[in-house]
Amino acid sequence: MIRNFILIVLVTMSVAFAPHEYFVSVTEAEYNEQSQTFQMTMKFIGHDLEKALSEAGVPELNLGTEKEDKSADKYILDYINKTFQFNVNDKKMTLQMVGKEVGNDDFIYCYIETEKVRKPKKILIENSMLVEVFTAQENIVYLTISTKKSSFSFNKDKRKKTLNIE
Repeated sequence: MIRNFILIVLVTMSVAFAPHEYFVSVTEAEYNEQSQTFQMTMKFIGHDLEKALSEAGVPELNLGTEKEDKSADKYILDYINKTFQFNVNDKKMTLQMVGKEVGNDDFIYCYIETEKVRKPKKILIENSMLVEVFTAQENIVYLTISTKKSSFSFNKDKRKKTLNIE
C-alpha cells in the first residue's frame, strides 16, 4: 500500500516537471477605458520562467513556497521589462506588477498594468520572453481595445509587431 502511494507520488512529480516539447507563454492585454491603462495577465510555465531567470543571473526564487525570495516580484518584473516592451503612441509604457499567482499546475500568472494612456492609436509590441533559453519558445499575445481583438505570435525570429488602431 505505501509502496503504491510512493510510486504514484513519484510518477506525478516526474510528469509535473518532465521536459516538454512545447514552450509557450500567453499574454492577455486589455485596454481599460475607465482607468486608461492596459491590464495584462502573463501566463508562464513555471519551471521555464525560473530557468530563464536563473540563466539571467537571478538567485533561486523558490516561487510559490514558504522560502520564496522577498524580491521575487522585482526580479520577475525586471525580466519582463527587459524582454517585453509595450509602446503606445510612440511612448514606451512603464509596466508595474500588480501581483502574481503560482499555481499547483506549474503555471505562473503575472498581473501587469501600464501607466495611463489616453486614446491608444498605435501599439508596438516587442516580445522576446524566454527565447534566449528555449529556441522553440512561442509567445502569444491577445490584445483587446474596445471591441477590436487582435492576436500575435512572437518567437526567436519574429519579435516585433505594430498595430495601428482606427
